[in-house]
Amino acid sequence: MVFIIIGLVLTAITAVTMIIVSDKKRARHRKGNHRKKQSLISLSTYFRMSQFLEEFFLTRGGYRKVKARVAMLSVYSNQEIKVFSVQVYATATISSLALVIVGAIIFQDLFSTLLVVLYAVVMNTVLVSKQIDRIHFKLLKQLSAALSSLRQNYLRLNSIPQAIAEAETGSELHRAFEEIYNILTDPGGKSRLNEFYATTPFRLLSTLAGVCYILNNSGDTKLKDGSSNFLQAMGMMADEVNLEIRRISLQKARFGSLEYLPVAPLFAIGVIETFFTSIIPGTSVIYHGPIGYISRALILLASIIGYTVIVKVNSAVSVKKDDRNPLVMYLLRQSWYSKIVNDVMPKKLMKKARKMRLVKGALSMTDLRHLYASKILFSVMAFALTIGCMFFAVNLGKQFIRENVREVSLVGGEKLKEEDIKIRQQMDDIYLSMPELPRESHTKDYVIAKLPDLEAFDQDAQVKRLQEKYKSYYNTYFKWWMVLIAFAAAAGSFMIPELMLRARAWMLKTESEEDVLQLQTIISILMNTSADTLETLYWLEKQSRVHKNAILDAYHEYASDPDLALNRMKAKAVLPGFKRMVDKLILTVHQITLAEAFSDLVTERDHVMRIREISQNATLSKKRTYVSPLSMAPLVLTAILYILVPLGILGFKEFMNALSHVGTT
Repeated sequence: MVFIIIGLVLTAITAVTMIIVSDKKRARHRKGNHRKKQSLISLSTYFRMSQFLEEFFLTRGGYRKVKARVAMLSVYSNQEIKVFSVQVYATATISSLALVIVGAIIFQDLFSTLLVVLYAVVMNTVLVSKQIDRIHFKLLKQLSAALSSLRQNYLRLNSIPQAIAEAETGSELHRAFEEIYNILTDPGGKSRLNEFYATTPFRLLSTLAGVCYILNNSGDTKLKDGSSNFLQAMGMMADEVNLEIRRISLQKARFGSLEYLPVAPLFAIGVIETFFTSIIPGTSVIYHGPIGYISRALILLASIIGYTVIVKVNSAVSVKKDDRNPLVMYLLRQSWYSKIVNDVMPKKLMKKARKMRLVKGALSMTDLRHLYASKILFSVMAFALTIGCMFFAVNLGKQFIRENVREVSLVGGEKLKEEDIKIRQQMDDIYLSMPELPRESHTKDYVIAKLPDLEAFDQDAQVKRLQEKYKSYYNTYFKWWMVLIAFAAAAGSFMIPELMLRARAWMLKTESEEDVLQLQTIISILMNTSADTLETLYWLEKQSRVHKNAILDAYHEYASDPDLALNRMKAKAVLPGFKRMVDKLILTVHQITLAEAFSDLVTERDHVMRIREISQNATLSKKRTYVSPLSMAPLVLTAILYILVPLGILGFKEFMNALSHVGTT
């Protein structure tokens, strides 16, 4: 099945290559401007590749997801989305396919190749995310330069739309700045702004559009110190952008090549196996037996987990807004699975409330049913994967034991020619077909009859080899305790969704702080206008990502009972900074104005940003401390399971053999 999939993907790549070649051949026969012609041919090629990938049944699902993620950057036109999506998808697919081919060449067995395919699927998703993150970082650097240009143009022109129009932007931001200009100059600008919010996940661009729209409508005002409200907002945004650039740069420096360490064992296994089988031939029996297959599975699984976690933590945007699993959502729509989930879910209110606090603390879009549906799915998958690993290890190991004719020793026994190997294989097949293990004397007679030219010492070695082979062959079967291991793996996997929620809550702290900073920027603008509390809630809801639902509920409830609406929003808050913001909003309902309530906002915000930068550095240090063991675990397992364990087993056998000879003498 794996090789069929590889063949189909290779066919798809061949088809794409043929399209490119045919386009180049046509290009040679056309006349006109060479550069213009080549550009048109390149675009035509990308569009044809995009259409092929979107329609081909093996690629359309993955390609459409990549295309959607590229479109979410909201900085590309439809044509650019197709071009960039093809580049991203081709890079990820070719790299993943190369990994599968290398793994198949290294391991040369179906079981290990299937694990490498799983690795390649994970790597494919990761490579797409890394390319998106690279564009995200590029956008931040371009936005930092654009904000500086925008401030200078505003000082020169004293007009926000004109400053936006003449601001120097990078190629990726040019389209977004054009859209902001259209929002400011269009009579229906508010609807265009709402559309911009909906189609632009890049929060800093959304903040910029909102700030420009508000101040363009209400007019820029002078602050107490004589500075411009708009320029102050641009300065705040520049501080946020530069802080984020420093964070990502520091994160790259701290992590460095750490995420590639878990991949190293994938290539080290083949080198280690080749080296030790050449100098200690007896290790080949262990490497290709049940112990070897189980060791290989553990190393590859540790590598997959380590690589996935490290890349996730090292991502520029490590927390997804929608953390629901599409497979779980599909299963929940099936009545039979939904009934199972209802039976497994807790019935006691206290336990339900405890689990829901965990979900809310992680600001997850899941609910209790989704959580327990994920638990069941993870448990079943872990049980099936463990049983599958045991099954493959037993069957492949048994097959190798039957075909192997070498001794399990440090030296590997005598050197055999092809003819000698065939004779011993025939001899072993007859010996293994005997109903019970023959005695040592009968085995020796059998060896003398089949191999009369061997010396006495080698004949004794063959007797020992045959008896050990008989015992190992018939002792290699699926044992009852393997089922217990599978149940233990399933029980451990039952807790994975909760651990993922706790990890999400931990990683969400940074994003929550960013969200509060964005909201503070909007409030710093509104406090110097005639906006009231309800209008403030409206703009906060438009801008927020993390606290969006809580603010939206408060906005809708505000008309009936302002105090109750804001207090409910405060109860849903997790971050102390957001709670303090809500406390000040409560004061604006009856007591003081928005400007009076947030009079210390700028000073407090500067303090918060300094503390946040310190905490970011500390968080990065903690992240590196946590993921370092994960990066080293596959290497340590490789050293233990692929070097120490085989040598230890062979050494122990030789030691026991020496003791037995001492006892007989």
